[in-house]
Amino acid sequence: MTAPGARVRRLVATHATLLRFIVVGGGAALLELGTFELLARAGLPVVAANVLSFVLGLLTSFAGYRLWTFAGEHTTPVTAQLGAYVALALVNVAATSAIISVLVSAGLVPWVAKAICMALVATWNFLLLNRIVFRRASPSPTRTTH
Repeated sequence: MTAPGARVRRLVATHATLLRFIVVGGGAALLELGTFELLARAGLPVVAANVLSFVLGLLTSFAGYRLWTFAGEHTTPVTAQLGAYVALALVNVAATSAIISVLVSAGLVPWVAKAICMALVATWNFLLLNRIVFRRASPSPTRTTH
């Protein structure tokens, strides 16, 4: 049986990790959107602007997740983590495209279908990134200030 103090510490750590996940993901999404807008306004074709902004957002979120959100002594080398992260992103695009298509065909408004998919992706990404992609040997030590 786990001591009450250990359960509270684990709960606080999980919530802190979730908050960092939201900050990094939201920041990367805003960076991607802003970069897309700047590149498109600068005259770059929208497909090229989309690809470049997507790659920037992907690399930014990867770095933020690895170094801050899921920081610690990782059990997998960074190159393998990046490969797994990119693979997960590709699975996300394929899966959400299929889900959105089905939901819209069933009569759902497209932006609602997209919002549902975004919530699903955020949920499964948090779990997969935390448990598999950025698996840590042990939880990162909490920093204290003196």
